[in-house]
Amino acid sequence: MKMSRSVLSVLVGATLVAGCGAEGPVETEGEGQLGEAVETTEPSGTQALAVAGYCDPVTTWNTAWADFENQVLTLVNQKRAAGATCGGVAKAPAPALTLDTRLRCAARKHSMDMGTNNFMSHTGSDGSTPWQRMTNAGYTYSTAAENVAAGYATPSAVVTGWMNSSGHCNNIMNPSLTQLGVGYYYAPNSTYKHYWTQDFGRP
Repeated sequence: MKMSRSVLSVLVGATLVAGCGAEGPVETEGEGQLGEAVETTEPSGTQALAVAGYCDPVTTWNTAWADFENQVLTLVNQKRAAGATCGGVAKAPAPALTLDTRLRCAARKHSMDMGTNNFMSHTGSDGSTPWQRMTNAGYTYSTAAENVAAGYATPSAVVTGWMNSSGHCNNIMNPSLTQLGVGYYYAPNSTYKHYWTQDFGRP
């Protein structure tokens, strides 16, 4: 599937496997790690049909985790309303993103996968891409994007990390994207403990 990738510099020299099915740089930003920002402008095609039972494991969610997810959406919309500079390029204010529960399902599934299986990448432990996870959740998009991060303990920290990275900031500020689902998962026995996914889309 065609997608454009933002190549990110390694700020502190840490490198991990990241990106969609390939080795790529991981940014160290403050307390956490950021994978490559990815976007696809190839539409999902025909109406996506949810895979039966796909979202069941993440329908009931820890209330504190759900609160963190809601805070990320609020913070992202504050950034979009104010305008931003991404990698030295000024971005005009963008309309607020609305929550889509299918995108939230895909994001939660991926954050849970990363935390449970102790990795950080856009590629799931089953080989899934962000676009496959979105369509498995029943989401049909004309354009879509994903940001992932690990190690950030709070919503404000992870949003700051993403905004300080040009590729992730571009996804957040992209006016073509209109909906968002956020997934947060806490895995205390894993390397990074805190796992975050943002799934963006436009129907």
